[in-house]
Amino acid sequence: MKSKYILIVALIMAIITTVLFRQYIVNLDNRSKAAQKIVSIVVPKADIKKNQLVTKDMLELKEFSSGSVHPEAIKKAEDIAGKYAVTDMKAGEVLFASRFTDQFKENQAITRKIQNGNRAVSIAVNDIKAVSKLIQPEDYVDVVCTTNGQTSIILQNIRVLAVGKRLTSTTATSNTADAAAAADYSTVTVELNPTDTVKIINADETGNIKFVLKGQFAP
Repeated sequence: MKSKYILIVALIMAIITTVLFRQYIVNLDNRSKAAQKIVSIVVPKADIKKNQLVTKDMLELKEFSSGSVHPEAIKKAEDIAGKYAVTDMKAGEVLFASRFTDQFKENQAITRKIQNGNRAVSIAVNDIKAVSKLIQPEDYVDVVCTTNGQTSIILQNIRVLAVGKRLTSTTATSNTADAAAAADYSTVTVELNPTDTVKIINADETGNIKFVLKGQFAP
């Protein structure tokens, strides 16, 4: 009879020990989680396609423990809103700055440089028309037209998107393809609204166009 009581007590103690041990493990896990710093990073709400313009309403914040987050992960939607996706991205995917391009630094697709509602139009140029080939992408120019001996400024503060096939300013390079692109100065491509696009094309066909390069801080 005594041995039976001993067995019952042993079972009760075993149950109590198991419960206490489980509670200890749970508390230990909770303390571990609390010790980890939680950070919020930016992820897409839905899939983002290559060349798609990214807006804030396409993004959301998601919480991760700091130890599991790549240090270069995007943490503020403002850092990529208004930029274009260089590759396809899935909903909930961790985002990195290298996968987005700015309109003004884009060097591959001119469609990503054109701002909403505007158009890109190319005008054939020579040394005189293009300020001795000193105009660079992202410069601003005025457009002057001479027709029947009368000269006037027809457009002002026009953004240059490209020179020849080059979408960025010339940089020192040994790359043969880049050097060939820099040597191509047959056209200047500017960004215009639809009305001004018609105006510059008509002026180019009926008169003599010249680009006037504006200073960096000119009004």
